[in-house]
This record gives sequence, structure tokens and C-alpha cells, in this order.
Amino acid sequence: GSEGEGGMEGDGVGGEDGAGGGGGGSGMNSPRQQRKTRVNREYGRAGRDALRANVFAAFPKFILASAALISIGGSLDFFKFYRSMKNGGADARWRHLAAGDRSGKEGHAGEPTIIYDVRGRVVATLSSEAVKLKDVAPAVWQAIVATEDHRFFKHSGVDIRGLLRAIGSLGRAGGGSTITQQLVKNLVLSQDRTLSRKAAEILLSLRVEKRLSKEELLEAYLNNVYWGHGVYGIAGAAAAYYGKTPAQLDVGEAALLASLLPAPEALSPYANPAGAKRVRANALHCMAKHGYMGAKQADELSAAPLPASLALRPPSELERSMGLEGSDSLNGIYTGGRGVPRLGRGSAAPYRAPFFVSEVLYHLKELFAGDDVLSQGGLKVHTTLDLALQEKAEQLVLEDGLSMLNGEDKGEAALVAIDPAQGAVRVLIGGREYANSPYNRAVLSRRAAGSAFKPFVYLAALAEGVVNPSTLLQDEEQVFEVPEGEEKTYHPMNYTRKFKGTVSLRDCLVESLNVPTVKVAEMVGVDKIIKMAHQLGITSPLPNALSLALGSCETTPLEMCVAYATIAAGGVYSKPHLITKVRDRTGSVVYRHKGSRRLAANAAATSALHGMLRAVVTRGTGQNAAAGWPAAAVAGKTGTSDEYRDAWFAGYTPSLACVVWAGRDENTSLPGTGATIAAPLWAKFMRAASAAGASGDKSQSSRRRANKWKGLHSA
Repeated sequence: GSEGEGGMEGDGVGGEDGAGGGGGGSGMNSPRQQRKTRVNREYGRAGRDALRANVFAAFPKFILASAALISIGGSLDFFKFYRSMKNGGADARWRHLAAGDRSGKEGHAGEPTIIYDVRGRVVATLSSEAVKLKDVAPAVWQAIVATEDHRFFKHSGVDIRGLLRAIGSLGRAGGGSTITQQLVKNLVLSQDRTLSRKAAEILLSLRVEKRLSKEELLEAYLNNVYWGHGVYGIAGAAAAYYGKTPAQLDVGEAALLASLLPAPEALSPYANPAGAKRVRANALHCMAKHGYMGAKQADELSAAPLPASLALRPPSELERSMGLEGSDSLNGIYTGGRGVPRLGRGSAAPYRAPFFVSEVLYHLKELFAGDDVLSQGGLKVHTTLDLALQEKAEQLVLEDGLSMLNGEDKGEAALVAIDPAQGAVRVLIGGREYANSPYNRAVLSRRAAGSAFKPFVYLAALAEGVVNPSTLLQDEEQVFEVPEGEEKTYHPMNYTRKFKGTVSLRDCLVESLNVPTVKVAEMVGVDKIIKMAHQLGITSPLPNALSLALGSCETTPLEMCVAYATIAAGGVYSKPHLITKVRDRTGSVVYRHKGSRRLAANAAATSALHGMLRAVVTRGTGQNAAAGWPAAAVAGKTGTSDEYRDAWFAGYTPSLACVVWAGRDENTSLPGTGATIAAPLWAKFMRAASAAGASGDKSQSSRRRANKWKGLHSA
């Protein structure tokens, strides 16, 4: 092994004296001056002498500080656990923790986080396979010791210098805790930054070091630490980031994993690749400094790009091709990239409903940003998911998604279903098969909306009183003046290249006529259309151009579903959500969803549009969506983008709004339209939802919504 491996036999860090100080004189009268000067010294006898003098000078203060900490109040967690450490089963209990036994103590940080669906069924259990230290590449623990606690093999659980820093920084992040202290804090104590908790941490760490060997402590640490993206333990991290076992990790990979520990989400190579490379370099040079590798090797590895073997696929390639580098579509925020765990092609998904769960994990990270709640584990996450409906949809998207593309294996599909009355996301599928491509197209992929956007144009005009469903319009060839654009004119054509003459507003939507729709947009004003779309739930930026009327904008399936759910709810927008409640490892509720509702469009205009959308399904382009059940129960609209690159069907019933999108990641043409590709899949899913009781919500509010829906104006 490397020079540093000797630490496991007792030497520690390959000849490094652990002082961390430097040369220079000793005997300075002021301990404060000694501590300040110590940082800049070179290793040597003088530096070691100065360190000893510093420690002796600080030791009385350490004793007084420790006494003060304990006298302030003590910790209930500490006294409870300290008693357990004195009984005969303490050694066995801690060795169980070292082996990754997550049942040793109710509520400890090693417990898995469990995600439930709306009916209380377990969807995912997020934990990690426990491994023995001998089955972990030595570079892993070497990197962690070098970066987290380089005196690990020298101290007895508490590093005096680190403790003094911790006392000085109490109430702030950081503090120089040893690996043993971190383990005790995460497995036993709360995350409160209080004096009593720190006192308990110190005394327990000293006690634990007498019970367990350094090897057992490292093993426990590696099996319980949080590596971001919902991944706990070294086995999970090696698989999620690299598709490897812990024994297969090389030095560069180990250094990257070790460097993520202080802030695994913020330093993720997918959220912050530049930052990840920088902290990896820091970790490599720490390893060199403490004898685990040569300086030349550290320089070479630091200069190397992030490994191409990363199994967490960076979304940037797909997202750049779709004009997106990351998103929080529920809140209309589009920022940095989002990594998603990927197993090998053909592998089983890591949990049920993987697209939904991956989005839940992302929102948990956002909810608890800067908090230790997520990294502690043991969360009970209650969601809006209808698991049975999700799995039926997954089956349909996988099977029908292939057949609807004439057997071609390059097409993708996304499906989102929302309860209109609550904004609860019941189903979310971002692709045909998660194991082959975990990219969540339902949330991240902005695609041209095509004619599925037209209802927003008509609703804006109806709300402004410019038109009504019976208003007559001329469907004829027309060139529109566009003074503000690069092109001075806009010359839209109908899909059939033919014109109908005089038609009603209702029939313009039923037959998806383009020219009259642009006329309506010109009448009401594009700014009013943009405002209406945003009120309904579209959060993507929209172009201020007449072509917007025909869906020249790009939006996500989730946004489109939110907008149609608002129409289904009579113009009342409910903020979409996936998580209803989160309990921490102690059982305390740390998050509860608070519904957010507002009026997006007046009831009269929404009722008129509803009748028009029902007509689309009964006798228009959306007839395939009504296959196999009464068309009167369905309202919706087809959509096809230019050159057949995107196929949509967006619609709703009284209790469920649903959007189906199909397309290719390469943005090439499809062998059909929204009517022939997306609508049939939508119909199959919605029939399954109807048979299952739709969202499964039998509340009085939902029944009232359904009854009100039946009474809406129809065509």
C-alpha cells in the first residue's frame, strides 16, 4: 500500500507528525500569539516545542470551558446514551452501527429515509448497503482522514486544537470536529448548535474511542455519511457517482468523494463542476501533505478533468440542446444543472416511481438547504403520488411509447397527472425507462407547445370580452404586419394548407385552425396572452410575438399540466406540489405543505373555454382521446410542433388533469401528430385512472369540484 496505509497499523499518517504547525521560536508569553503564529510555521523541533507550549497553555482553559459547558445544562441525549454505554451490550451496539445496522436505535441518523405515496404505501427506502473497511479502497479512508481529521490516528476522539476552534465558532458552521465527533453527532445526538450538545459530543467521543478501534470507527463513518443526491454510505456513493463498488475506486475518485462531504449538494460536480474540481484538488494536495501520495501525483490528478466515468449523468448535454440547464419547474426557477443518479443501461431502477422520487429528493434538498435534516436521514416523507396509477402509467409509457413510434427505439415520452382541486401531482414520468435514461423530461425538458398552447389564447380573449364561442371569424390566407420583429410580416398557414372561410370561434379551436387563432391573438394583444398563460401556471419565458398564438414557445409537460389543471378547476390555480408532510428522525413534523390558491381566470370565460375543449374531443382533433369512454367526460387539446418534432395531448376530467408529450431528445421528426401519437396514450392512461378512482381522493371538496364540473357550460 501507499506510505499512508501504515496508519491502520498504528503509525497513522505515514510519518506526518500531526502537529500541523511549523518552525520558529517558542516561549512566547501570550498563548493567543502562539496560536496565531503556529499556523505559519514549518515542521520541525521548534514547531513541535511551540505546539506543546501552546497545548499546555490552553489546557487549563479547555478544562474550564468543558466544565462550563457541562454545567450549563447537559444533554438529555447524552445522559440517556451514556448510561447505555455503561451496560454490557454497549460494545455490541456500537459494532452493529459500525456494520451499518440501522435498527440499533430508533431515530438515529443511520435510519433510512422512507418516502410514502398518498395512501401511505412505501415508495422508496433510501439507505445504503453496509460494507467492511477491508472492502473499501484504502484511498477512500486516506482521503477522508487527510481532509476531515488528519490527526485521527493520533487523538483519542477529541482534538484539543480543533475543540478550541469549535468553542470559538459555536453557533456558526464548521468547528473542527473529529471523525469520531462527527459520527457521534450524526448517530446519537441532535444537530443543535448548543453548549450542552457540544459537551455531550465531546464526552461521548472520548468514551466511544475506548470501546471501538480506529478501524471500526472509520467503518461506521463510511457506512453512515451522506454524499448528496439521497445517497448514504460509501457503497451507495460509489455506485451512484461511479457505477463501481467501494473497492474499485481509484485515488482521484476517492478524493472527489471525500471533498464533497462538507457540502455534498453545493459541491456536487453537476451543480457546481468548477467547485467540485477545486475541492478535489484541495483533497489531493491534503493527501500529499499528509503522506498518502507524492506531490507530483497530486498535481497530475488535480489537473485532470472530472472523470468521464461518473455515473451521475450531467444533464447539461440534453438541457443545452433544449435551452435549459436546470430547473425547479414547480416554482418557475431555472438555474444550475441537476445531476440524476443513473444505473447501467438495462439495470433496474433504484426504487419504485424513480422519476417521481428523484424529483422529491430534489425538492427535499431545496426545502432543507443549509440544514442538517436531510443529511441526518430517518425522514418520513409523505407525498402526493398515487403509486398504483404511477406504475400503470409507467407500463403504458414503456409499452405504448414504443408502439406509437412505430417500434423505433429513439423516441421518448413524458406523462404528468395533477389533481386540479389541490395541485397535487399524482403521476410524474420523465421518460420511457429510467434505467436507460433518468433525464426527467417532465420537469426539465422545455419543448415547443404547438397547438396545445391555443386554449390560452382563446381564454385571454374570452376573459377580455373580445370574443365569445359563437363569434364568427374569417379563415383565409392573410399576412400579418409585425413591425417589432426582424421579419416585417408573419404569414401563418393552416395544417392542411386549406381554408374554411367563415367559422365560429368554437370551430376554430375544434379544427385547430391557425390563421383565425393568430387573428384572435392580434385582437386581444400578445401581452394579455402572456399574462394569462403565466396566471394559469406556465412559468417558462414566452416570446412577445404573434407566433406565440400557435405555440412557438417552449414549455415543460409539468407546466402544461398545471395550466390545464387550472382550467379544469374553473380558473382557480393551485400551486403544484409533490410533498405533503415531512417528519424527522424524532417524529417531529419539520415541513407541512400549505396550499396556495388564487383566481387565474374568471369563471365565465373558463366555462366557455371548457365547452370548446369538450367539443375538440367530441368532434375535433382530439377524438382519439375519448376512445373507449364517453367523450362528454373529457376536455382537451392536441398539439404538434413544426416538422412533427413534438406531439402533445393535454386535457382533463373532473378529478384529474393529464398531459402526454412525445418526442426525441435529438429534436428530430416523429412519425405522427399529437392526435395520433399522444392522444391514444392519454386515453389509455385516463381510462385506467377512472377505473382506479382517479386521484384516489374522496374528500368532500373533490366531490364538490366534480359536481360543479358537470354543470359547466358545454358546447
